[in-house]
Amino acid sequence: MLCELHEGDRSWFHNSLNAGQYLAAVHCGTLPQPFRRDDHTVSRGYAVGFGHWFFFDAIEPAIAFGRAARMSLDCHGYGVYEAAHEVMFCRHHGTDERVLLVTGDNLDRRDDEVELLTRFVQGVREHPWSAHWHAPRELAPASTTVAP
Repeated sequence: MLCELHEGDRSWFHNSLNAGQYLAAVHCGTLPQPFRRDDHTVSRGYAVGFGHWFFFDAIEPAIAFGRAARMSLDCHGYGVYEAAHEVMFCRHHGTDERVLLVTGDNLDRRDDEVELLTRFVQGVREHPWSAHWHAPRELAPASTTVAP
């Protein structure tokens, strides 16, 4: 049970746990491998922290989300990190418990950020009605206008 493994309400960088309803968000040296069982799953992806923690399966929406948040006057900083999202059913509490495991250095504001943002926009253009991230089939050259 995750409540026995992690100190509740513990959050790296002191970001709120409310948005993801996390038991904890902890920094770790090595992320666990993806895992799926009826009562326990681990998904790998990216965490964005800027007062709250948010998890994304892909780096493109994570970078876009963090960058957009930082443009708000209410956001004083942000970070994008490799992460694992772990959910396990707790027999003691009778509910799923969620933990965000975060590792590594900040992945935002790097030289390839514009490429990642371009891929994000292209994916949205190809799947405008989807609430989920879909990688673009083929990235159009920067000089080409892609019709919506």
